Amino acid sequence: MVLYKLCIYYVFLSCKIRSFEKKINNVLIYHSRFPTIHFLTVLLILLIKLFLYHFIFLGKCVSSCINTAVGDTVIIPFEGAKLLADNELRWTHNTRRVYLKKGSQVKLSEFSVTQHGSLMLENVQKDNSGEYKGIVYNTKCVLAIRLAVVVCISEPVPDPTVLVECIEKGVNLTCSAVNNNAVVVSWMKNGMKANATHAVLHVSSSELKSGDNFSCTVSNMISHKSAKEVEPVCSDTGLDIWWMLVILTGGGSFLLILFIICLVCVCCCSRRNKRKAKGVFPINYFVFTLRTGEIIYLLVLLR
Repeated sequence: MVLYKLCIYYVFLSCKIRSFEKKINNVLIYHSRFPTIHFLTVLLILLIKLFLYHFIFLGKCVSSCINTAVGDTVIIPFEGAKLLADNELRWTHNTRRVYLKKGSQVKLSEFSVTQHGSLMLENVQKDNSGEYKGIVYNTKCVLAIRLAVVVCISEPVPDPTVLVECIEKGVNLTCSAVNNNAVVVSWMKNGMKANATHAVLHVSSSELKSGDNFSCTVSNMISHKSAKEVEPVCSDTGLDIWWMLVILTGGGSFLLILFIICLVCVCCCSRRNKRKAKGVFPINYFVFTLRTGEIIYLLVLLR
């Protein structure tokens, strides 16, 4: 940072037009002097040294993201690092130091480190996400190389399913596995990608044809899964399929009850006809003979 400030200050001084005035024979004369070739050469050399200092002397500084799943093992490679036995190696997670090695002595080790200085994270969890920085100092305590990497840890996406909801003028298809903003949704219609990226896909009655099938795919940075194809069946009038089932069930129940009633009536009539054919009457059955004016009591035992 100091070199940057010095460079800017030097550019300002070298590029500034310096003017002065003097009086000769009662005539006021202005003199202007622009930067000389020497000043420009020094400026160019300074800029080259600054470039070499930042990109070569300081080594390699990379900011990238490593995407991985929960429970995996992550190795952050220290590419280009020639770690010597007497070098000092430091690793930090965000602002917290997690590894320190000076020469052959390891003074702090929360994670494993390979012989080349690469940091190894085993069975990672979401709290292991963040920025990891590796720094190597040589024997003269001069910064030799540094590295910055961002580790992004996510849960794999669950298995999705497509839910069908028939509405008045079409059908709504919902991809059920969408539970956060990091999930990307895509839809397939008859094996071809549809122009939709939302969790709910609306298909109007005019667009829905018999035999159309739909499927959704959910994905994040580490995984992707697809749902089974579904074929929505909805009437043109928008009558919900559940109401159709209720009507069919009610009609079937009514027919069953009517059949039972008819069966009972047939059985009763059949028994009555059999009794009349055998001349058998119930107990205490009265037979009136109006011609003779007499009442005959017949008591017949049931067989």
